[in-house]
Amino acid sequence: MDALYQKQILDYAQKARASKAVDQSTHTATLDNPTCGDRVTISLDVSGHTVNQIAVAVRGCALCEAGAGLSIACFTGQTDQTIGQLTDDFSNWLAGQNKEAPTPEMQHFTPVKAIRNRHKCVLLACHSVVKALSAE
Repeated sequence: MDALYQKQILDYAQKARASKAVDQSTHTATLDNPTCGDRVTISLDVSGHTVNQIAVAVRGCALCEAGAGLSIACFTGQTDQTIGQLTDDFSNWLAGQNKEAPTPEMQHFTPVKAIRNRHKCVLLACHSVVKALSAE
């Protein structure tokens, strides 16, 4: 279990907790994980199809917070299409369907791969970003 909460994952959780509000959010979404009670609200500043800024509010476990911090790190500056693909690839990698993580940042979540019931915690923020972008 200690490997699950390695420094890099805890750093991503801290990044989520330190998230600052988006001044002019253009997109928002909230998703819940009814299994464990996690909730993520995402606010985005998007121009064209590019995400300029992401703010997160997380009520959940450290892995849920870490997934939100990862979303900030990996999705800021990306297009909606790229974010959708990265989310799918990350989900598939966690499930063991891809051999390599989609990004070096996502590689830090290797310890989570073996614990399937925690995948949803990590992915909740990613799916929230995709939901916010699809609600145009």
